[in-house]
Amino acid sequence: MTRWKPLPAGTTPQVQDLVDRLRELKDQAGISTVALARKTAYSRSSWVRCFNGRTVPPRSVVETFGEVAGLSGADQARLLALWELADQAQTEPRPTQELEPATEVAAQGVSDVWWRRRWTWIAVVVAAVVVGVVGVVAWQVSTAGRPSPASALVSVAPAGYSCDYSKRDSKWYAGHSTTSTRLVVLNAGSDDVVEVQCLLTYHHLDPGRIDGLFGKRTEQAVKQLQSSAGIPVDGQVGPQTWALLRT
Repeated sequence: MTRWKPLPAGTTPQVQDLVDRLRELKDQAGISTVALARKTAYSRSSWVRCFNGRTVPPRSVVETFGEVAGLSGADQARLLALWELADQAQTEPRPTQELEPATEVAAQGVSDVWWRRRWTWIAVVVAAVVVGVVGVVAWQVSTAGRPSPASALVSVAPAGYSCDYSKRDSKWYAGHSTTSTRLVVLNAGSDDVVEVQCLLTYHHLDPGRIDGLFGKRTEQAVKQLQSSAGIPVDGQVGPQTWALLRT
């Protein structure tokens, strides 16, 4: 396994999540940066900067990377979701000479398509956020607190997946998973993660976007919950933490 350098100071959590995942997939696939340059048309030096957290590659390059790494459809979608967050968080413009000279002309056409798709994606996300905010406000006004009947059901869409809260046998559920034992940790991606993120939001903690990806912000929210309850703070969701989330 590659001994990776620490990321630069000031790297945003979103970029760090993407780089961590790309490093993990590179190690699993056992592929060199030279081979990646051949297969993705993204220069070796560009991949080095990417793995060192100094640049975020274009979406088309990340898509090709996922194919090279052998990702399934769901895993590919999660990787692209990480890329979207990292791309939005990146404040510095990309260097103009990222691609090898032989691929610059083709890359320009890819870039044009990418920008059109990006604006479509942004419009969808903004619409989801607006719907989520309206749902949360309506819920807070109508309930003035947590719903008390065991059969109460509230639908909330903070951003990404919706959270359908209900209470059964004195435990809270958000409509995505019923487990109270499965271990959920950093970089996991599943319905269990969506359930964790929804329940963290219910407890007035901020896991970031509810997207089913257990990133740094979700881990930090879990640690806050554990710290406030006086249990070991490890950022992992096991039986003890599930019990807190479902209370």
